[in-house]
Amino acid sequence: MIFNRTPFDVIVCGAGHAGVEACLAASRTGASTLLLTGNIDTIAQMSCNPAIGGQAKGQIVREIDALGGEMAINTDVTGIQFRLLNESKGPAVQSPRAQCDKKAYQFRLKHTLELQPNLQVFQATVTGLIFKAGKVVGCQTNLDIDFLGQTVVITTGTFLRGLMHVGQNKNEGGRLGDFSAKTLSGSLLEAGIELQRLKTGTPPRILGRSINFTDLQEQKGDPEPTLFAFHDTRGPEELFHVERTGERRIGWKPGSEQVSCWMTYTTPESERIVRENLHRSAMYSGEISGVGPRYCPSIEDKFVRFADKPRHLLYLEPEGRNTNEYYINGLSTSLPFDVQLDLVHSIPGLEKAILLRPAYAVEYDFAPPTQMFPSLESRKVENLFLAGQINGTSGYEEAAAQGLVAGVNAARKTRGENPMIIRRHEAYIGVLIDDLVTKGTTEPYRMFTSRAEHRLLFNHGSAEIRLFQHGKDCNLLSINRLNKIEAKIKAVHHWQNTLENTKAHGVTWADTVRRSSSSPDLPAEFLAQPKEVREETLYRVRYRGYLEREQRQIEKLKSVENIRIPDSIDYAKIPGLRRESALKLHQHRPLNLGQAGRISGVNPVDISILMVLIAAGKDPKF
Repeated sequence: MIFNRTPFDVIVCGAGHAGVEACLAASRTGASTLLLTGNIDTIAQMSCNPAIGGQAKGQIVREIDALGGEMAINTDVTGIQFRLLNESKGPAVQSPRAQCDKKAYQFRLKHTLELQPNLQVFQATVTGLIFKAGKVVGCQTNLDIDFLGQTVVITTGTFLRGLMHVGQNKNEGGRLGDFSAKTLSGSLLEAGIELQRLKTGTPPRILGRSINFTDLQEQKGDPEPTLFAFHDTRGPEELFHVERTGERRIGWKPGSEQVSCWMTYTTPESERIVRENLHRSAMYSGEISGVGPRYCPSIEDKFVRFADKPRHLLYLEPEGRNTNEYYINGLSTSLPFDVQLDLVHSIPGLEKAILLRPAYAVEYDFAPPTQMFPSLESRKVENLFLAGQINGTSGYEEAAAQGLVAGVNAARKTRGENPMIIRRHEAYIGVLIDDLVTKGTTEPYRMFTSRAEHRLLFNHGSAEIRLFQHGKDCNLLSINRLNKIEAKIKAVHHWQNTLENTKAHGVTWADTVRRSSSSPDLPAEFLAQPKEVREETLYRVRYRGYLEREQRQIEKLKSVENIRIPDSIDYAKIPGLRRESALKLHQHRPLNLGQAGRISGVNPVDISILMVLIAAGKDPKF
């Protein structure tokens, strides 16, 4: 049966971190939105470590917040430990990270969806897509109920033909205790979308009261926590807003009553146990065909690939305030359960640890992301958008960022508006999406600061300023917040200009800042400004030369970014273009010369040939 004769503007399939941001973004821009999930009780489930942020990921979360997303504020009010990574390094690479209360995070986001206008949540497993004339027009479900939608966003995470491995034991599912979406893959293949396999994993969980903390190294949170949301542009009512119905979402004062994590190490005995049982690991026995994450290796990979390391650092991290469950960060494995027990008991502090959940690896389908436009719309099927792990990424933050962009653009597509495209020089989100659609990935993609050539511009405190115009143009922020951001931008510009042009003791205040390794004496009026204004101003003043150099490079690149490549061009017929380049360009179909130049295997000579051809205005079909 058909549930709705009038199609929803946007249907989002999947309620993980990509799905929740997608449906919130779409509904907040005024689109009628439906969220379909196989289990309402696992909305925004943190399947792996209940932590948000980290290197480059923390900047992404701040960018999500700058675009009106929910991840940052949800983290702040359910966080149980906050740390600023790379604090001793420059501000450009400093990254906030928080350990969250797993259930509080999940419950608050579920409640947020339930209270969101223009959004309907429904529990059903999507089994297939409905197509008409090469476009997606709806979804089929396991309940024999069809839903019609003008656009569809797929955010299936690890659930597409998900298969879990514990040694030789296999169970279908996207995560332990959950289901596998077995038929949706067939629908995507039918539409001409290519699918491949990836793999990820998770460590065992243990009972906290069985840990011997005596000789473990304690890791406390920062006394002055760095939060994720921009609280200076929000009113206090936005933190713990009480709805008209009297409902109040779960949460507490950000940064209050932080808990400790603990550090320990593997031992020679740990290595012996792993090496003697490699043949029983699902990864090393050939049971798993999918490629795993290079930057988050299993314990098997650590001992094999880093054989010179005498030991490996592990973190014991609490899963929440109201549970005694701990996560062993760094001990991901697909070894059999009996080996996992011996392995855990070989680690200092865990000699008598009680396991609550075994570690496991999960294989799943993903769609190579070069099949998408930068809007995250499929090149193969119109009105179909994909976000999250289905695009080959790993991490909650990368998924949430894609979900927000896909949700915004799905809504804009229904209104005939141009998509929101975030450029590489604007944000880590821009780097993430451009890397995916231009270069693709053959392993789970994870964001790092090193992936961004303009990372000096991406200090986490500037996200609202960098993305202000996108938030305003796409109607993602309230008028009150837009006004506050605009006032902050004006204040930063004013004080940057003032410090650069006002002299004291024969030199400008700005020169004093650049010459001083510590905090110099500055005008009292400036020191009275909000912390966010002071920090952003000082960052711009201290690194002025480097930032101006970055801007000059961006201006040079804009010329090739603005040269569009005709859709009908036949690369095979272009004289002088190398065969490898022609094949790569035909496969990726870049939109402009800048994107073409970032495709692996395409060199500057190829770009020059294309530039001359387009400038001459010749028939691209020849």
